[in-house]
Amino acid sequence: MSTDFSPELQSYGGWIAAAAIQQQDLFNEVVGPDSLQADLDARTLGGERGVLHGISLLGSFSELDRTWLWGWANPGFGPDAPAVASTLAIREFGERHRIGEFTAESPDLSGFEQPAQAAITLAITAGSVLGGRGVWSTAINEGRGHVYLHIADEQLPQAGFDAIATPRLLMTAISVFPADHRQVVRGYFHHFGLQYDEGPDAIRSTAPNGGPIVVEFDELGRVGNVSVQGRP
Repeated sequence: MSTDFSPELQSYGGWIAAAAIQQQDLFNEVVGPDSLQADLDARTLGGERGVLHGISLLGSFSELDRTWLWGWANPGFGPDAPAVASTLAIREFGERHRIGEFTAESPDLSGFEQPAQAAITLAITAGSVLGGRGVWSTAINEGRGHVYLHIADEQLPQAGFDAIATPRLLMTAISVFPADHRQVVRGYFHHFGLQYDEGPDAIRSTAPNGGPIVVEFDELGRVGNVSVQGRP
């Protein structure tokens, strides 16, 4: 029973976390709290605002035994189901990068302080392998579990660099994947194609609008301050 994610998932998760959190925030804002209906055969998610296409079944989380079950390992679906086949790329990614959580049929999350939150983190991190626009979830089995769907519909917006949100995004990402603060910052800048200079005390970059970005670190390699000048 693990009390945290593997070092391999920590490394990948840290690399994508800040940008993935921003994209998920935008997805939640656009899709809203509407009651939606999923059609896994048609790979659609419909609601009052219209129909979203390109959905994939990532997996489900059980509140009873606090385990995650990948869609491809679920006997009710299997790897050939229309909404599952695309997620095999996550398993293949896990095999290449030795991320055990992506390859085990049913990762045990019961050792985490907040297993349900760990499931959300796992879903969003895995979904980033597929690109797309966000992850949607709903309760199943009378509230005893949740199912997680990845949405790849390109009619949904893709988040761009946001100078104002940068400090919050970096600090939130670090709270989720705290193993390597520098990895979080590097991955965020890389996502937006921002060149950066890395020194012993800080990582420096330049925002698209020309404003300097400085992320300072303490002697233990932890982020101490994030400065974004000229916001927005």
